[in-house]
Amino acid sequence: MTEPTGPLPSSVYWRRRIAAIGAALVTLLVLIWVIGLFGSGSDQPAQPTNAAAASSSTPPPTMSETGPASSTTSPAATTPPPPPPPPPGPPQPCPDDVIGVVAKVGKASYTLGEQAELSMDVANNGEAPCIKDIGREHRELTVLTADGATVLWSSNHCLAAVGKEMRVLAPKEIFTFGTRWAGSTSKPGCGAHTRLGAGDYLLVAKLAGKSSQPTVFRLGN
Repeated sequence: MTEPTGPLPSSVYWRRRIAAIGAALVTLLVLIWVIGLFGSGSDQPAQPTNAAAASSSTPPPTMSETGPASSTTSPAATTPPPPPPPPPGPPQPCPDDVIGVVAKVGKASYTLGEQAELSMDVANNGEAPCIKDIGREHRELTVLTADGATVLWSSNHCLAAVGKEMRVLAPKEIFTFGTRWAGSTSKPGCGAHTRLGAGDYLLVAKLAGKSSQPTVFRLGN
């Protein structure tokens, strides 16, 4: 070791060196202790606090779906709308009471020898379509005396009275059939005719046995 030099005695310098060396050793020991303290702390697992330990020992709640809470108030009862009516089926035969038959004359008065226009209207007066045979064999126009007691002329005596004509009659639908009358009598098979004189006569229309109300008309000079 180098000898101390200086104005002071050498013993003073040796004491200073020994004090410095001792201080360095103390500092070194303190550093070694501190390093050992922190090193030993990192080797041990950290212990959870009471609160953390308690939370880790309790299992997490299970999540599950639940339906909506039922209400204590019942909803107001509603009346369901009525079901729609079933679709209409195929038309059925027309009942007699829905068939209307009307006898018509072209004008209220004709002169003798003039051909009168006679016709009939057939209508469905019901609320639904229906089927009716309105063929020639079911239709008839007749001219009667004023009292309605005697048939003087019939459209079926000289005109063909055969043939069917099935029709679907819509509600309020009207079918018109007509002919001309020469003002004379007739017989089945279109026999001899007799000219009628002036006076009042009745026209009646028929369809399958259903008769109209009589319509009055006049033959005049």
